Amino acid sequence: MDHPYALEIAKQRIQEMLKATGTLDQFHESTSKQNEEPRKIWDVPGYRKLFSSYSISVIGQWFDMIALMIIFGYMWKVEPYMLALIPVAYGAPQALFSQFAGVLVDRINKLKLMAVADCLTVLFTLMLFIAPSPIIALIILAIRSSVNVVHYPAQQSLIREMVPEKMRIQAITLNGGINQAAKILAPLAGGALIALIPAKNLLLINASAFFISACILFSLQKQVNIGKGKHTNHGNQEKQLTFFEQWRVGWGSVLRNPILLMTVSLTMLGMIVIQLVDAQFPILFRELASNKPELVTWVIAAVGAGSITTMYVLNRFTAFKHIGLWVCSALTFIGIGFAGLGFLQPGFSIVLCIMYGFLSGIGGGISLIISNYVIQTIPHQKDVSTVAGIFQTLVSASVFVSPLLGAVIIQLTNIQTVFVGCGLLLILFAFVPLLIKKGTSQKPRAKKHEITVD
Repeated sequence: MDHPYALEIAKQRIQEMLKATGTLDQFHESTSKQNEEPRKIWDVPGYRKLFSSYSISVIGQWFDMIALMIIFGYMWKVEPYMLALIPVAYGAPQALFSQFAGVLVDRINKLKLMAVADCLTVLFTLMLFIAPSPIIALIILAIRSSVNVVHYPAQQSLIREMVPEKMRIQAITLNGGINQAAKILAPLAGGALIALIPAKNLLLINASAFFISACILFSLQKQVNIGKGKHTNHGNQEKQLTFFEQWRVGWGSVLRNPILLMTVSLTMLGMIVIQLVDAQFPILFRELASNKPELVTWVIAAVGAGSITTMYVLNRFTAFKHIGLWVCSALTFIGIGFAGLGFLQPGFSIVLCIMYGFLSGIGGGISLIISNYVIQTIPHQKDVSTVAGIFQTLVSASVFVSPLLGAVIIQLTNIQTVFVGCGLLLILFAFVPLLIKKGTSQKPRAKKHEITVD
């Protein structure tokens, strides 16, 4: 009587064994696929979604900037000083909080933190849409910018974790390229849309963009396993660093490493000089060609085209040697471009004007790629977001004093002299890496990434 039941039990056990074998085979197959080196950057698990999220949010941000300038300038008709407070509201939180946001990013799930930040950005953008006055709008804008400070350090850290070393330059250039493309295309598209819809509706485009970005980031959590960083003292691996201990470690990484210190210092000095005249292009061309206001947009477009071209070329690299020379070339290109624009005289050739803008764009593209590359490769992986936050703080801090100082200097002299002076000063800074070459040549260099200062 038990014989049929015994056969049935045996059959069930055989089926379970077959299922287990099949599951094991699938496990080995999936593991082998995960361990397989991706051939293209788009094959890197999760990168396609990460890049899509970044691209959509960047495009939304540029629509947002256009909308605010139109709302403040034409709807509320504010005084010039109120317009000047818009970039302050954007940049002040970055200068104040980025260095601390970099520490926070590495202690919390990065994808979840970015997604929550995007959701809060949607909320504050909707509040900005219904803001009744410029003062309230500036307060909301500053709070929203404070929420967004986590994005840059989180983005840098995620690229370091997700993207293989040989493809990181591609990731950096793609991010920079979409930012420059958005800088050119979004104002054109925004200007066309303003002719069809109220300017305030561009804020809703930004809110929609960040909502889509948040959805992508939430879905990305299921695809990749990105946890929070482990911050331990090198002398005692069991002791977890506190928030401010990790912050001090990040500053130590910047101050003690000659390549990081040189790159961050020269980038900050370059930004200080550039910001002296960066907002003064309309004044320059008003003096040189008052009947051709379109020259301002042409030069800005030429700068963007130079940056995108540079990023396209550098996208083919897998590593950079002689970091100092790259930084030197970036400052030199920008310096030649600025000085050349300052030397222009009435009746100048438009081709020459565009060429100087293109050269400045080449320098800007090199500077962006090299600084992000150094942040990606020099620090320890657990310190990338902290160093990125410190870098963002220092660069953002240069935005506040320089424009006002530049305006004062222009009032005391003239616009062309200031452009020429800034260009020559940038070229002078370009020789700094050559001067410190001897001081760093005797120190150990990072063999893993083949990075040198000279």
